[in-house]
Amino acid sequence: MGMMKDTTKHTVKTTETSIDILETIERREDATVTEIANELSLAPSTVYKHLVTLESRGYLNKNGERYSLGFRFLNLGEHARNRLTGHRLIEEAIQKLTTETEEEVDFTVEDHGRVITVLESYHKWVKYADDGAERYRARIGTYYHMHSTATGKAILAAYPRERVDAILDTWGLPARTNQTITERTELFAQLKRIDERGYAIDDQEYTDGLRSVGMTVNGPAGGIVGAISVSGPSYRLQGDVLQTVIPTVLEEVVDDLERELTELYTHDC
Repeated sequence: MGMMKDTTKHTVKTTETSIDILETIERREDATVTEIANELSLAPSTVYKHLVTLESRGYLNKNGERYSLGFRFLNLGEHARNRLTGHRLIEEAIQKLTTETEEEVDFTVEDHGRVITVLESYHKWVKYADDGAERYRARIGTYYHMHSTATGKAILAAYPRERVDAILDTWGLPARTNQTITERTELFAQLKRIDERGYAIDDQEYTDGLRSVGMTVNGPAGGIVGAISVSGPSYRLQGDVLQTVIPTVLEEVVDDLERELTELYTHDC
């Protein structure tokens, strides 16, 4: 995805206002004109005009006085996902991983300094003990800070130092749990180890009771397509399973996927 750049001097204020309104509605689930106007310190008449425009184009739904996001976003999101290099091959790869590991698998890409889940697969027999991990499930379209997830750290480990610094300058190192890395020196030390061994581990750094193993997927034309992670409760992903079994299976699937992506690229050329 794109580098972190300061493009604010080229932005359009009206468009920014529409986006601020959409993000406010997303955060609140739904909202009225007055609620949005108060939160964004805008005139109600200004908010109303944006809402009417967005609703008329299918980006918002209105129920009484409350506005919520419309399914037009689902249509656009699916279009963006289908444009992902080797989308179907990646989907097959994560389904294979789910079958072989009997754990949750997701594929993320870096988007403006965070990772977003674009594909996911759950094993039908996955069960969680009552230890907190059951409260978390990856969701397509969810953004995550890169320093607190296995896929995010795997991608960061492959980036040059200046790009990682730019991402951290923008998003910081917020703590999700007591295990989350919140110091740059510690993060860079871990990124060095990740680069050396070829995979990253999220040891309850995003969610208590959940561990993940992540690895980047490289594209045939160079660069990173995204990253795949295998996740499960800490009582299952521990010891040899966490350090050897999962990384080995993950590496095999990623190697096969990268070979298939190369073949696809060669065929298309």
